[in-house]
Amino acid sequence: MGIGMRMRHFAIAFVYAVSGLGLAASGAVLFANSALAAPAKSKQERAAPPAPQPPLAQAAPTGPVRTETITYDAWTVSCRDTPEAKAKKVCSAILAMVAQQQNQRINIGAWIIARNMDGALVSVVQTPQIDIGVLIGKGVELTIGNGKPHQINFHDCNPQRCEALMTMDEATVREALAASNGSAVVKFWKTDGAEFTININSIKGIDKALAAVRS
Repeated sequence: MGIGMRMRHFAIAFVYAVSGLGLAASGAVLFANSALAAPAKSKQERAAPPAPQPPLAQAAPTGPVRTETITYDAWTVSCRDTPEAKAKKVCSAILAMVAQQQNQRINIGAWIIARNMDGALVSVVQTPQIDIGVLIGKGVELTIGNGKPHQINFHDCNPQRCEALMTMDEATVREALAASNGSAVVKFWKTDGAEFTININSIKGIDKALAAVRS
């Protein structure tokens, strides 16, 4: 699949500021920082986690939009009002994947759950590209809890990051809910063929995050 391929029919509401990944880490295994997990708090009451980048195909909203952000343990849920007064609010959930390097937390990607324009529930897995070099053709493996790995194709890349997207059917949702107190693993391959593994120590709160996105 060519790097220039763009996702179609995909629009997710995010209010996170665009920032660079700042990835300087080397090596095959990185760990998502479990320190992100915390009880539900408002945006004003907590320190913001490192901001992951919004999906590459996202269109910027026009005009001011009222938003609300809540943290459910490892997940941050952002909801916004839609322009149509009768429409429901649109929510998305994000789990930032963070590595510890030289006493600093480095954002190395994110796992995002939202709905596409057709209303289907999807997962987007963002992986680093800068200083890593991603083997596009092999895609990403996402393992939730003790389940089998989900093979996800890349849909988009730029020099900073790549994105893989899969539809979350009911079986995948049940799998995620069953692993709500567990962990997850993201695996992809570098251009030299070496595996690059991100161990997410905790996906706690995914049950509440899914409920918010599906409401």
